Amino acid sequence: MQRLQFVFYFFLLPLFCLAQKNEYGRFETRPIDDQYIIDYSDLLSVKIYGILKSNTIAHVNYQTEARVDYKPNENFNIGFGIGYKWFGADLAFNFSGVNSDDDTFGKTKRFDLQSNIYTRKFAIDVNWLKYKGYYGSNPEDYRTSFDPDNPYPIRPDIKTVNIRISALYIFKHDKFSYRSAFTNNERQIKWAGSFLAGPFFNYYKMNADSSLLPLEARPNFDTSVDFRGTQYINYGIAGGYGHNFVVAKRIYLSMTAVIGLGPEIKKTPARNGQRAETEAKLTGQLATRFSIGYNSEKTFLGLAAVGVFSGSREEEDYLERSVSNLKIFIGRRFNPPKFLRR
Repeated sequence: MQRLQFVFYFFLLPLFCLAQKNEYGRFETRPIDDQYIIDYSDLLSVKIYGILKSNTIAHVNYQTEARVDYKPNENFNIGFGIGYKWFGADLAFNFSGVNSDDDTFGKTKRFDLQSNIYTRKFAIDVNWLKYKGYYGSNPEDYRTSFDPDNPYPIRPDIKTVNIRISALYIFKHDKFSYRSAFTNNERQIKWAGSFLAGPFFNYYKMNADSSLLPLEARPNFDTSVDFRGTQYINYGIAGGYGHNFVVAKRIYLSMTAVIGLGPEIKKTPARNGQRAETEAKLTGQLATRFSIGYNSEKTFLGLAAVGVFSGSREEEDYLERSVSNLKIFIGRRFNPPKFLRR
């Protein structure tokens, strides 16, 4: 934990030092520096895209490094989006011909709202996820006779609920643009980076009819640990850094790493002869963003990914959780019709 605290303060403390040197107020909105960013928000952007969303869990033993991973049956959805000025909307559909692997990975019922909002000064994430139906994604690690051509271990009884809200302030928002890499209504034309900081809140609960540990895997775990019905409430402050790399003013690579630190309240129900417990401790999480692509005056295309990873490794057995989405896209900008310009 001391190492995690050191990394956190390494990211967080320079933010305030850098902000004080600027001629503007610490949180004052600064105009775009056109040596670094071109604004295309007055054009109408239209795109088609494919998106893959995931919400994974794993029972992990810190001492033996053994793990049992579970994934939902991940659907690749295809859709289209439009954007103009401050407004943007994406609509995606699940095509049965693209996702026809229920016999192998089982069925997953889901409500999945993963919204990543990028304003001039903030990157805001809102997640509300309810999943039912998972499969064991690494049976080869504990079943010596597993054949990957056969169906994976299917767990239709596993249910998860995940609610997360976070906001990151972009300190150099006049030179560093998330919009250029993730919403494409701007274009980064010169390398730039920014420190980031802001609050986060996360609620998580997992339940199932039986233990997450298959019989074959149990020798490598503490079988008295059972995460069914356990609730996690985690909140705190996150700090990190993002950077956009640019080649020939059109090819870009955007990378971000943010570490969050704060109290986690863990509520464990009475199970396996043990009493219900509530404990609180300091813990961390990692949030990442990645995007690569091509962005010109009229055309843009690329790949973008956002992920959040959490789970306290101070316990011998712990529940590792992650939420992510991966999007590939291609789009075009047009002059808006007259009724939009009025």
